[in-house]
Amino acid sequence: MIVLVYLLNVALLLGLGWLLFKQSWAQILKPYLFPALGLKLVCGILLGLLYFHYYGEGDTITYFNASQKLTQLARDDAGAYWRLLLLNEFPSESFKESVPFTRFADFSNSFFLLKVISLFNLLTGSSYYLIGLYFSLFSFWGMARLAATLSIVFPDTKKAAIVALLFFPSVVFWSSGLLKDAVLMGSMCWAMAFVLQLAHQQKQAIATWLLLPLQLYLFVKIKIFFAALLLFLLGSYLLIIWLSRTMKLLQTITAQLQTLAGFIVLAGTIVWQISGIFSLGFILHHLVKTYDGLLALSLGGPHLSYSSLESTIPSIFSNSPKAFFSAIYRPFIGESSEVLYLLLGLENLFLLALTIIAIVSAFSKSWLQHIKLWHVILMLFIVASAIVIGISTPNFGTLSRYRIIFLPFLVYLLLQNRFAQRWLVKM
Repeated sequence: MIVLVYLLNVALLLGLGWLLFKQSWAQILKPYLFPALGLKLVCGILLGLLYFHYYGEGDTITYFNASQKLTQLARDDAGAYWRLLLLNEFPSESFKESVPFTRFADFSNSFFLLKVISLFNLLTGSSYYLIGLYFSLFSFWGMARLAATLSIVFPDTKKAAIVALLFFPSVVFWSSGLLKDAVLMGSMCWAMAFVLQLAHQQKQAIATWLLLPLQLYLFVKIKIFFAALLLFLLGSYLLIIWLSRTMKLLQTITAQLQTLAGFIVLAGTIVWQISGIFSLGFILHHLVKTYDGLLALSLGGPHLSYSSLESTIPSIFSNSPKAFFSAIYRPFIGESSEVLYLLLGLENLFLLALTIIAIVSAFSKSWLQHIKLWHVILMLFIVASAIVIGISTPNFGTLSRYRIIFLPFLVYLLLQNRFAQRWLVKM
């Protein structure tokens, strides 16, 4: 029976892979698509091996083990299971207490993930690695779609998009396997590709429109704050590009940036008036509380610390430069002798070198002429995300995982300097 389950799931995975390769946009990524998919699936397996056989604990193990309780409920009482799945109605208080992440079940993205995994348990016979392959494939589909869309809309950046989204080490690894991050990256990148196609008048298949609500739901459910930020920026981009087709004044980058600034001020004013200062205070308090909680677990190893961090605007503002820099370039080589930290240090050293090269390249007289509104949209998302993640996440291991929400876009931008472009041409 177990062999049959594995054979059926492998056949389904192969079928989904074949369907991916048959997509018209996938042809644009050849000959990189197959190696990139293979790397992604391998990383999904390696992630499980890392947690089970090296760390011995971690989010992915917690999610998988906890999901078994929901799956057992499905086998014992299908009606109760579906009420829990769709309505968050627990069969009993004792059952609720036995499952983690249920205190605020309606809002918890971790509990939402448990429900998703429980469905895959039923499909795969509770095979951790098969579920990891499904998650990896979902993540890859969204990220590859975005890489292909960027290649169509901005042809000169094709190889930068492929490297950043499909081959950059930590991006590929942490967006694979049975983690929230795989769902996050797959749905987020899919939504970004959709907006880009819509803004630049690319043809959208009916299936794409039908999948849009699901992808947006997953993105918002997994990371509501980052989803709100990015969807606002994407909506602004879409509106400005549409308006620029009929308004000559909006066809220059200066006018587009001024309009974007106006949108940001307007949105900020509306949010401030609707929610008031207490909402902002809650967000700042949550950031610092998250930092304090993770700091207590990080004191035995290398970590990011602030001399004075309080849940006030001046404190957050004064610590933002350090948070931004640390989220991108730390840990440095030498901050820990552990192999994983050494690998992270090497990647961060490469990022630092790439940044320096990009800055040197920026002294070219013509670099301003190549700036597009899309670049600014990405940069705003990168800066905001890096500050929030840098302030709330002192543990370097966790930081390296969380930062993949913005890291591929940073690499994508950094690879567009004239020196990197000469290297990419040879690929």
